[in-house]
Amino acid sequence: MTNLVTLFCAILTDLRAKIGAHLGRDRTYQAILTQAWARIGRTAQRFQRLYDRWQNGTLPEPRPSRAGQPRPARPARAYFPRRRAWLATTTDHHVRGHASQLAHLLARPDFGDFLAAVPRAGRLLRPLCHMLGIDVPAPILRPAKPRNPCPRPEPPPAAPARHGKYTPAQIRRYRPGRIPKPNPNAS
Repeated sequence: MTNLVTLFCAILTDLRAKIGAHLGRDRTYQAILTQAWARIGRTAQRFQRLYDRWQNGTLPEPRPSRAGQPRPARPARAYFPRRRAWLATTTDHHVRGHASQLAHLLARPDFGDFLAAVPRAGRLLRPLCHMLGIDVPAPILRPAKPRNPCPRPEPPPAAPARHGKYTPAQIRRYRPGRIPKPNPNAS
């Protein structure tokens, strides 16, 4: 299975090289692509460390959830675009080729076994899959958010719309006929 992590890191290294080449050609998205380049590098390093810890059996226990607790203020920073596959559509076809290779690697059953054993790997892979437009593998999918249990109140009945002295039905039925000539006898 060491081959899987080697393949994963090789794909991300090649992906970074293609993004770097695109940075030299197109300065329009330079800031955001530089951030994506750095993030992909950190993802590869963190994934390698996580895999090594899993192999050695030294993974720390998961921390308890901090849901609902106040969080410290974060410094302002630029965010990545929210649309799916933004990195693949912003850059050239080479990046989409590496995304396809990564999707194929994530679909392998032995990689799925690793993801099932180490669910915290999803925190690294979900943003990467979203950037590249890859379907997230089933073992690391987030559970769906619960729907709002309280029903919405029914809206009040709408008053009939009137446009001046005519109703919309009367306006729709109107057919202009021949315009009558003015009567010279009328004053």
